[in-house]
Amino acid sequence: MPGAFKTGETMSENIIPGHFTASAVVIHHGHILLIHHKRIGAWLPPGGHIEDGELPHQAALREVQEESGVSCRLISAPVVETGDPDSFILPAPLCLHRVLAVENGQPVVHFDLAYLCRPESADLPTLVPNDEVHAVCWQPLAKLSDKPLAKNVIEVVGMAREALAYYNSDDGR
Repeated sequence: MPGAFKTGETMSENIIPGHFTASAVVIHHGHILLIHHKRIGAWLPPGGHIEDGELPHQAALREVQEESGVSCRLISAPVVETGDPDSFILPAPLCLHRVLAVENGQPVVHFDLAYLCRPESADLPTLVPNDEVHAVCWQPLAKLSDKPLAKNVIEVVGMAREALAYYNSDDGR
C-alpha cells in the first residue's frame, strides 16, 4: 500500500499511513526556538506538513515563519549547483527522524526532515505565535528539559549542537 509504513523494526500486520514533514531546529545565543503545539500538547521545534510543490527545506522555513514570526536561514553544507532546473541537489537536513503521531483521530507516521537554522536577526527575534500553537518561546538550552517535550526533541537538539560546533569550527568552513 503506497504511503503506508510498518511499525517498529519488525514486519508487522499493523500498517500505519505515513508522510514526510519538515521542521526547523533554530538555535541562537544559547537558546532554542520551541512551540507548544495545540494538538500535540508538548513543546517542539516549529514544523509541519510539506505542501504540494514545496521542497522540504522551504517547508521548514515557511513553518518557522508561520508558527513563530521568525525569519531564518538554513545552516548546512554547501549545495553543488547542477545548472538543471529539473534535477538538482537539495540542502541536507540535520537528520530524518520517525515519530508516530495522531491526525484526525488516526495514527500516522511522520518522517520528519529536521533542518538546522539560525534567525536572520543578530539578536533573539521577537516571537509572534499563530493560531496553531498555544505558545512560542526562546528556551535556554541549559533548561531544555524543564519543559514537557515531544518525542525525539532531546536527541535532535543534541545533534544540532554537535553540528553547530562543527560549523563554527575551522573544519566546518
